Amino acid sequence: MYAIVSTVSVENVQEARSMLASAREPIVSRAPGIICAYWLEPIDGVGMSVMVFESRDFADAAASYPLPPMPGVKLLNLEIREVFAHI
Repeated sequence: MYAIVSTVSVENVQEARSMLASAREPIVSRAPGIICAYWLEPIDGVGMSVMVFESRDFADAAASYPLPPMPGVKLLNLEIREVFAHI
């Protein structure tokens, strides 16, 4: 398994949170090879997401997929990492 771990700057936490259901969840839930995805609470204006995929190929494809922008949210960093263990 491989995870896409990304951080974003968030200007308006409530607005960004309310947009997840329409702007991200439907797209990510249909991504080939997706196992699970989590969007974590922003701290000091920095949010984080973790999306786990069945393989590196699926994670690479998802990372290169052009997502529609969310107002006030800017990508800071995106990494693909192998999942060593899970429970």
